[in-house]
Amino acid sequence: MNKHILPVVLLSLISLASCKNTPTPPKPDIPVSNEDSTKSSIPDPNDLLHTLQGRWQNEEDTNYTLEIADTQMRHLKNGKLSYQSMIDIDGACESPVCRPDGEDTSDGWCFTEMTVENGKYGAQCNFVIDCDTSRLRYRSLSGSRIERSFKKIQ
Repeated sequence: MNKHILPVVLLSLISLASCKNTPTPPKPDIPVSNEDSTKSSIPDPNDLLHTLQGRWQNEEDTNYTLEIADTQMRHLKNGKLSYQSMIDIDGACESPVCRPDGEDTSDGWCFTEMTVENGKYGAQCNFVIDCDTSRLRYRSLSGSRIERSFKKIQ
């Protein structure tokens, strides 16, 4: 079991991005190539992680909450743990898990929930539709494509 935790931890630390995917304008004195301006459109990695920290209550089902502490995400129903995962931020939705057919993810960012159960690795990519310090709304890009909306409660 321990040999599976290390790869998950390492994967979760590989890429982090911020909550908003707003391009940073280039400085007027320095010419910027297209490649450089694309890279600058991915926000600071620590901003997103900081914004996601805390407790979030589902807006449709008030008995469903998320707790996010560092890269750990816990899903709770009626205060009891349903499951937990590690999150990995993908600022450009470029990881293999986050490349759905026919889904336009160019105007946002994704996060992957990674789990290990009974020695089996699982990953689900989520496309963030809206995120700030009071609201989080995302849609699963895997299977169900369920959209979830949360408000910050702590």
